[in-house]
Amino acid sequence: MTARGMADRLRELAQQHSVPGAQLAVHGPEGGLSVAAGVVRAGEPDPVTPGTAFAYGSVTKAFTAALVARLVADGDLEFDDPVGDYLAEFEGAEDSRMASVTVRNLLSHTSGLVADHEPDDSENLNPARYAASAARTGILYEPGTAFSYSNTGYVLLGRLVEAVTDMTWQQAVERFVLHPLGITPCFTAAAQPDGRPHGAERTHGPGRTLAGVHVVRPGVEGADPVGLFLPPSWAPAAGLAGSAEDLLAFARSHLGGEHGSDLVADPVIRAVLRERVPAADPFGMADGWGLGLGHYDSPAGDWLGHDGTVDGGTAHLRFHPESGTAVALTTNATTGTRMWADLVDELRRAGVPVGDSRPAVPPPLARNGAGGGGVEGAPDVLGDYRNGDTSFAVRRTANSVPGAIEFTDGSGLRADLTLHEGLVFTARRTDADEAPYLGRFVTDRSTGRVAAMQLAGRSALRVPARSA
Repeated sequence: MTARGMADRLRELAQQHSVPGAQLAVHGPEGGLSVAAGVVRAGEPDPVTPGTAFAYGSVTKAFTAALVARLVADGDLEFDDPVGDYLAEFEGAEDSRMASVTVRNLLSHTSGLVADHEPDDSENLNPARYAASAARTGILYEPGTAFSYSNTGYVLLGRLVEAVTDMTWQQAVERFVLHPLGITPCFTAAAQPDGRPHGAERTHGPGRTLAGVHVVRPGVEGADPVGLFLPPSWAPAAGLAGSAEDLLAFARSHLGGEHGSDLVADPVIRAVLRERVPAADPFGMADGWGLGLGHYDSPAGDWLGHDGTVDGGTAHLRFHPESGTAVALTTNATTGTRMWADLVDELRRAGVPVGDSRPAVPPPLARNGAGGGGVEGAPDVLGDYRNGDTSFAVRRTANSVPGAIEFTDGSGLRADLTLHEGLVFTARRTDADEAPYLGRFVTDRSTGRVAAMQLAGRSALRVPARSA
């Protein structure tokens, strides 16, 4: 695997998937490479360089988890401390189960908190107000008993950092994580609605370019620029931007020893971050979950990392502690998820066995055009499912295909849904070209009826049908 060969292949894959620009960085025991391809924004000449910043999306969560681990190492926190010990906003929460939510629960997405709490603008701007609003939302299930991916939980971790350090999350992550790793800070909350940075002062990175974001629509050639917006309080969940090389610097801090620096020098705490949490089953996202890190199976053992998406961009990070290998890809289009899958295959052929979760999808169930969600031998899945402010509607489609079903949410997302054996489903968006989602419906053990759905790691409980 040569830098020139991978640069050529990166350009080919970017063109194939209509991705305007991308970066790939690889670090291994025998050296590494860093290559870039394409342009910062479609239709403009500025090229992507190794230093261009891309929106990380949820890969930000791995940085927030490392920040919390630093605070634990310094004796400011314990992983099993109740969050309410530090956040006054949790006092008098309407759901008494809030009192048992721990730092570990938030880091591992086993808190039971809703996925995407979106309060009004004033509460979205202020972390303390956001925390108070989130404390009123209730909980999906008993903390520590199941996995449900929660941006809300990571916003609360940002508030926790604020309460413990007397700094904003942004100040703390700069001081304790980014600066020690030599990473020039860049934050998407400092971008204008079109994704362009307001300037060096606002992006906290003199002269650093923030790549635009683009949507690729099914059947339409090319990529269209879209806006990039994130409420300031959401920064601990998805607000960082940087390069693929920056992601490698972060990964190497987890590798430690001869493979990299020690951001979290205590090997015991580093091991805790890596451990699989028994209750965390992130079906369709990864093969397991630790504290801020997904686990991805491979013949060489678990790879750790995180994936991130924004509306128009993706970031992917993997590292393998045993071999000291790390891989990072950044893109500025929705089809970056497809490009990542192809790149993983390319790297595996080149001798880098990158871990990536690809669970086997059972055979599809035959459609019968009536009842049972339109498929033979399946419980009825049609209805409404809710996770906090997010509601999914599973319905038969209005098209001429007998038994066809789709799901929608309140944001405008629409996807064709195919049921498979074992109540697994695949969903393909019809409004944007992305890799298909993998999810499943879950039945109540006592009744056998479908009681919830899991999609992109999030659990949504079925809303009881109203009586006629």
